[in-house]
Amino acid sequence: MTHDTRVRRRWWLPGALVLAVALGLVVVEPGSDGARAGDQRSMVVVGDSISASYDDEPGSPLQAWWSLVARELGYTPTVLAEAGSGYQRPGAGCSGTAFGDRPGVFDQPPPDLVLVEGGRNDWARCDGTDLVEVDPEAVLAAADEFLGRLTRAYPDARVVVLAPPWGPLHQQYVDGVTDAIETAAERHDCDFVRMDGVLPAARTTDGAHPDIAGSAAIADTVVQALR
Repeated sequence: MTHDTRVRRRWWLPGALVLAVALGLVVVEPGSDGARAGDQRSMVVVGDSISASYDDEPGSPLQAWWSLVARELGYTPTVLAEAGSGYQRPGAGCSGTAFGDRPGVFDQPPPDLVLVEGGRNDWARCDGTDLVEVDPEAVLAAADEFLGRLTRAYPDARVVVLAPPWGPLHQQYVDGVTDAIETAAERHDCDFVRMDGVLPAARTTDGAHPDIAGSAAIADTVVQALR
């Protein structure tokens, strides 16, 4: 995806629980209406632009799906996301990081929950700055390696893998990529959340990225799976 080429880095006013460091590690303020004070749990999100290009402001047209999930269920989210990236594809115009290369992914304080959102970009690999179509077996190998490392890094966390939230663009790759990621999730005993029908054209801004209704639909699907 190329909607945004970097993680959205956000600095909050003094007193907010936020830390931003190089390459897009973002810790956002919890502030959940559905959570009791002092009942916050930790949540790490690894993703692409569907996670990176949005914010944590209630009522904002760019409020992220992960923000809605965190506020509904009472989690403090750490978001490690970069536009254009995936399990095997580096983001930021092929000059950024794939999930497994992203700083901070494997060395967080032990989280309660890890959510992996991505795969939409993995229909292609980078050949310099060009994109070359890949076989789903390459996606499976990359997802298998990443999820294996992730579950070893956080053996006590619940690891939840989202099927790629897929708008109407590049529909020819949906089945192959989604099946590969689901297989990898099953191999490592991760929960797998399907996203069938979540992002029709009417819930996207450009055929790929969710508008606020699309982000809410992703969040609703994840919340139902977590409850």
